[in-house]
Amino acid sequence: MCACLLSPLALAEPILQTGESWDGGAIAYPPGNAEVTAQILRLEAGQSAPFHCHPVPTMGYVLKGTAEVETIDGKRMIIGPGDPLVEVMRTVHRGTAVDGEVEIVVFYAGAEGVPTTVRPDEDPEGRYCDS
Repeated sequence: MCACLLSPLALAEPILQTGESWDGGAIAYPPGNAEVTAQILRLEAGQSAPFHCHPVPTMGYVLKGTAEVETIDGKRMIIGPGDPLVEVMRTVHRGTAVDGEVEIVVFYAGAEGVPTTVRPDEDPEGRYCDS
């Protein structure tokens, strides 16, 4: 990656460029009309998000705090302030705040009508989450 000069006053500094998720999995865009969604995820100290999956490419950037991301089969990673990551796709996982409150800005590259986040109990037929 390189820093790209946009004008004499602006410099774009890439924070992430990859073709795979943090666990080495493939990224695939859903069919349909493109829809981009951005959210800020906040977890209180010690709080865990419920286990869930993303059927669309999902990128996060940690604004504050430290979190542990774990898949249901036990893969784990720690992320902290300034860390970018591409979330696992269709893989059940969750994040836990391990060092105070956590704030992560999350970007979803989805399609109209396709959910960005699904809990396994909402997807018993495995349409969005792999078992």
